Amino acid sequence: MKNKVKLTFAALLAILLWIGIVLQFYISIPDYLDKGRTLGGAIVQLLSYFTIQTNFLLALLLSLLVIKPQSKWARFFAQPHVISAMAAYITIVGLVYHFMLRTQFHPVGLFKVTSDIFHIVSPIAFIAFWLFLVNKPLIKWINILLWLVYPLIYTIYILVRGALTGYYPYNFLEVNTLGYGKVMANCGFLLVGFIILNAIFILISRLSAKQANA
Repeated sequence: MKNKVKLTFAALLAILLWIGIVLQFYISIPDYLDKGRTLGGAIVQLLSYFTIQTNFLLALLLSLLVIKPQSKWARFFAQPHVISAMAAYITIVGLVYHFMLRTQFHPVGLFKVTSDIFHIVSPIAFIAFWLFLVNKPLIKWINILLWLVYPLIYTIYILVRGALTGYYPYNFLEVNTLGYGKVMANCGFLLVGFIILNAIFILISRLSAKQANA
């Protein structure tokens, strides 16, 4: 019964995320083209958002778990330390939006729909999925550091790309406006946030595993 609920929940959330992703590209690309971007530049810009990347990975993860659970990539995503890392990543998406972007970002119409899907519905739904439907073993504490690889690579990519093009996806990474000192301070703040979240998710997983084996 639990497995049926898990697959149904995963399928519904995957469908919602794919709808959000397709809709985001559908409404954003013409907007970027109107501002003088090329089609390729518009696509790269969209894929440069941590929010878009993370929700895309979640949609892929959930889809594989439902459609091809025995495939190589499904087994990879289904590993406890991988799916738990994704829970931590989507949580930071929701928290950064709530505490750093919500007061400065006021989308309307379909842009608000996609924003709510990616920043509110997705984090809450996937955290619930992870908490209640995913088996949680004793994840090693070293993953607190290993889970930082993705956000660190992302940050390096954004700063290098921004230095070359002048485009930054988030205002707290805008070197042209804030300078490298302020941006590095913001990155340090986010790094601490990631470490704390990683520790929380690992702790929950370990406590759940110990309770299950008691």
